[in-house]
Amino acid sequence: MSGTSRDNFSTRTASNLAKRASYICSNPDCRALTIAPSNVDPNKSIFIGEAAHITAAAPNGPRHDESLSEDERKSIENAIFLCRPCARMIDANNGLDYSADMIRTWKKLHEDWVRGNLNKSPNALITTVDGEHVAEGKGDVIALDIQAPVFLKPGTKSIARGEGSITATRIGKVEKE
Repeated sequence: MSGTSRDNFSTRTASNLAKRASYICSNPDCRALTIAPSNVDPNKSIFIGEAAHITAAAPNGPRHDESLSEDERKSIENAIFLCRPCARMIDANNGLDYSADMIRTWKKLHEDWVRGNLNKSPNALITTVDGEHVAEGKGDVIALDIQAPVFLKPGTKSIARGEGSITATRIGKVEKE
């Protein structure tokens, strides 16, 4: 293999990698969304994601592993999905600051995170409360203190007992004097 040869990912591999990452940068300190609708053309999008090599695509590249075959170098197992700035960052200083093991860990953690959040709202707008909530004590006693939109399921019980200021359920923020 000559020094100018690169083992690039196929279009299919890069597309599958982006989908597996949900088009979100796999750097756990970044997690930038890498795709957005075009402001001008409804048929286009703005895309700043990249399929980056964990070990270099060419000799003398960042984290190059000469023991890998050409097929291994361009496989999805040797790829991580990042935003453009993070892809540049991991390759700065010839990859000295970001080991292959660290990048593989980012990828695994990110794919686990994506899997764990499939079909979940990252910021649920309504909290569901059910069951029995009991508080006992002296002073300010509150069984349920709800400060966000909430759905109280039928049969939910809120019980507060004690001495002092007793509140079974408080909904909304309390203005402090």
